[in-house]
Amino acid sequence: MINVETSSPVRAADLIVISAAAMKGAFESVPARFFAATGIHVSFQFGTAGFIRDKATSGAAFDLAVIPPAPLGALVKAGLVRDGTITALGVVRLAAAVRSGTPHPMIATVGQFKAALLAAPSLGIADPASGATSGIYLDTMFDTLGIGAELRAKLKLYPEGQTAMEAAVRGEVALGLGQMCEIVPVVGVEIVGTIPEELQLLTAYCAGLAAHSPHLDAARALLECLAGSPQAAEFVRNGFELPAL
Repeated sequence: MINVETSSPVRAADLIVISAAAMKGAFESVPARFFAATGIHVSFQFGTAGFIRDKATSGAAFDLAVIPPAPLGALVKAGLVRDGTITALGVVRLAAAVRSGTPHPMIATVGQFKAALLAAPSLGIADPASGATSGIYLDTMFDTLGIGAELRAKLKLYPEGQTAMEAAVRGEVALGLGQMCEIVPVVGVEIVGTIPEELQLLTAYCAGLAAHSPHLDAARALLECLAGSPQAAEFVRNGFELPAL
């Protein structure tokens, strides 16, 4: 067991990680693994990147935050995340998925992707209004392609990208769009492929230590765990690409 000194006693679930929901599948094994190594409990609170940013700025207690670099940098400027502790964890691409056993549309080129979007009887994405990174980008991309009005007539919005994929399993949407890490954990969908590179969005996720964590040494140990080799394998298994060293 790793001996972790803390500035105050660490009790059950005292380490709190606020994280973008895109990381949910990759973090599934962390609490048990970290407890086995340190005897310290960890609680994860997930939401869209926008929700996590707002949660931190509202004064909610946390020890680590995991969101994309821009909102995490804003938390550093606000004095809520410690400068110099930002650690890159993984990068993820946007992809399309369908219910298992249903035909896969061709999406390799921009033309094919546009045709597939127009042909799909229904589409599912994360709600842009929720602050979801993928939803905000996709909603803008539809307009860039010149088909925003046509798609919004059949577009269904969900709290997170993963819930949009779960809706595809239930048959609520014919084609789900979101980050690879939001598709891989869902049983009952099949990945059609990543969207064309000309339209692609690569989203990086980083972790940073809370400026006011009462358990700084324990939080540092957890950050090391999230950036370590065993966790890197979990990121890859859940659809992430590892950041360049």
